[in-house]
Amino acid sequence: MKTIKIAHLYYDLMNLYGESGNMLALTAALKRQGVKYTVTEVTKGDKIDFSKFDIFYMGMGTLKNQQIVLKDILRYKTEIEKIIKKKVFIMTGNSYELFGLKINNTKALGIFNFTSKTVRERIVGEQVYKTYILDEPVVGFQNRGSINSNEENHLFEVIDGNADNNKSKYEGIHINNFYGSYTIGPLLVRNPHLLDKILKDYFTSNKANYKEIKDTPDYKAYNKYLENFHINRNI
Repeated sequence: MKTIKIAHLYYDLMNLYGESGNMLALTAALKRQGVKYTVTEVTKGDKIDFSKFDIFYMGMGTLKNQQIVLKDILRYKTEIEKIIKKKVFIMTGNSYELFGLKINNTKALGIFNFTSKTVRERIVGEQVYKTYILDEPVVGFQNRGSINSNEENHLFEVIDGNADNNKSKYEGIHINNFYGSYTIGPLLVRNPHLLDKILKDYFTSNKANYKEIKDTPDYKAYNKYLENFHINRNI
């Protein structure tokens, strides 16, 4: 298989709550597959050629940093629109909001049909989801100060915790190879089966075999969490 090129977008600005752990989980999974990969850290002011990368990751940031990133990433709106269906995007925390129509009164990338807004009280708590792409539950955590209006292409159905907004029972977005969720934790560390699903789909699209290796600390921690908190595997 070809060398997989990963871009860690705004690694220094969107880095709250240990979200860089998602990158560690991603690269560890690729190492276990025995494939070559590169990670390029890019930030404000850098020239980013989106066409040269295979996987993009961005984590959670403060509201101030999110606004800095939004202003910068808008330079790439046309380029992102061209490749959004072909590449893998994993966006956690409020980086997910950058791809909607607006954040408060500021135009965002406009890739997806939802708007986001800041709320007075923070939304904090453990999360349990079910998802149509997996048989087992997804767990995580949220600590956010905003909601969004997304009504389609949901990634998760909320079993316990918070949805995209107080009128919804769904959270996140999944279109083609775009995975967006407010969930932190980090999401891919706490849910190795979700990471396996994302990578397996990517490998399959590139006509390569992906080995699901479940004898890892991540899987053991996931299984122990379900056991300790009595979460049904077959929700």
